[in-house]
Amino acid sequence: MVHQVSPRRVNKPHDVLLASAGLREVSEEALPSYWDWVAENSFHLKMKHQTITDVFYRHIVLVHLLSAKPANSRWLLKLDAYNEATHTQYGFYLMDGRTELVLIDISGRIASKAAEKAVMRGVYNMTHLIVADFRKMPIRNEAVEMSFSLGSIEHVPDYDRAFYEQVRVVKERGVVLVGVPNLANWSMRALSAVILHSIGLMKKITNQEKHFTGRQVKNLAERMGLIIVEVTGYHLFPKHIRWLDLWFEYRGVGTMRKNGFLRWLLRAFTYIECRYRLARFFAEMLLVKGVKVWGRDREGKSSLRAEYNTIRSKQSI
Repeated sequence: MVHQVSPRRVNKPHDVLLASAGLREVSEEALPSYWDWVAENSFHLKMKHQTITDVFYRHIVLVHLLSAKPANSRWLLKLDAYNEATHTQYGFYLMDGRTELVLIDISGRIASKAAEKAVMRGVYNMTHLIVADFRKMPIRNEAVEMSFSLGSIEHVPDYDRAFYEQVRVVKERGVVLVGVPNLANWSMRALSAVILHSIGLMKKITNQEKHFTGRQVKNLAERMGLIIVEVTGYHLFPKHIRWLDLWFEYRGVGTMRKNGFLRWLLRAFTYIECRYRLARFFAEMLLVKGVKVWGRDREGKSSLRAEYNTIRSKQSI
């Protein structure tokens, strides 16, 4: 069942895109309507079959997720249901018949599309969809063994608040993984995204996003109370290949899928990414992983709340 939390609506969500660049391109009150509009207009969400880059994307991400997933974990949380509404479906591939997956998304329409995919994969009875803002999740403290987000928190200006919420709902000694765009990506994803947004080619897929350095995400994770913090990268091959693959596939052109050279190129990038750790730091995405250990003060309250308030007031990252 999709739990609906009624957000404020605005008319013509695509008209609220502001001219100024940055994370506030879509106004705060318009975010639910904007992502509902994306759900209806994104060619990525309309695809009926997976693409060749879907396969490589999923393989690489699952290597990280499966290695981090706690043994015998019952509850997992993933921020945003966009992947599960498409054909990458990372969360569904983690379900082993015992694991229950909680997906939280600000868009009811994206959540509904993810629900359809869950039915098709036969995991609907173990999937729990919540329509809400992941910066203030209606989930109790220490509810899940692992939480993860992959390309989610960078879409809101107060990404540190989203990170905090992701840590809050994880049990003590649970695992937290956060993937964000990499500012040091060798194929210049950040610059490419700015250009594509400026000419209007990205607004049907996503809003403006922040890119991070490895030091930034590591510092942020440690300030959120995580220990054993590790930073790596994933998806070494150029994002431009991904964009072209989706664009051609949506138009029914099998150029990318049938191209033997492209398959060889993707395998080569994947081999380099898996074989050489240094190369991952120049990949499209950064992935920070840590274990939650929150100290308790004398009053029995989480001492991290004060630290979080300090981070928010200083906006240090």
